[in-house]
Amino acid sequence: MPHALLVHGGGHGAWCWADVQRYLSSAGVASTAFDLPGSGDDLTPRADLDLDDYIAACVGQIDAIDDDVIVVGHSIAGLTLPGVIAQRSSRIAHAMFIAALVTSRGEQGIDSIPADRRPTYFTMAEQSSDNSFLPSFEAAWQRFFPSLEEHRARVAYQRLTPQPLGPYLQANPVEPTELEVPRSYLLLQNDRTFPIAVAREFAQVTGVEPIIRSGDHCWMITDPHACANAIAEVAAARSWR
Repeated sequence: MPHALLVHGGGHGAWCWADVQRYLSSAGVASTAFDLPGSGDDLTPRADLDLDDYIAACVGQIDAIDDDVIVVGHSIAGLTLPGVIAQRSSRIAHAMFIAALVTSRGEQGIDSIPADRRPTYFTMAEQSSDNSFLPSFEAAWQRFFPSLEEHRARVAYQRLTPQPLGPYLQANPVEPTELEVPRSYLLLQNDRTFPIAVAREFAQVTGVEPIIRSGDHCWMITDPHACANAIAEVAAARSWR
């Protein structure tokens, strides 16, 4: 059975996968979640981080796993996964993009952020001390996990950390459609961060037809059982190949 490597999105950390990991363990799927540089409990300074740092961190995690890997990327982890796959394609059994931002070769992630939100990223980063940004509670609740009751949403928000701007500004070095690793894209019907039309475009860039599921953007937090089931289904299918 392949090992699931869980890569979090912007402002999150390994913590967001905790419930998913419990369900995966019950299904017999081993998994690893970790903090990207400058996120969660990782104390790497955020000011100069870029996409290469994220790619290197993921490659390091794959190299520490003995089994073949299903790499699962949420949200802006979609910027990271193509570079990771290109460097470790022989180790990756499947790449799963969940509500992910995916760019073509040469494109920057910031250019795929909806135009009405894009300027706020720069404004918040300029006002910070380390070129990072963190949305307000109301914005995060509305976009990331609107299905949560306010108390649970506040608990999740308190765990968010400022997101470095640098990874958004580095061009993708890889064309996703040219990757030879099997991959899938899960589109979430109630996603307010990347609505259906936007997510369909990202799936097209990934080179696959999207798999549509019910849920909001932070599916691993709001419906971890369904998220784990989707990952476990892929793990079971790949174990027979």
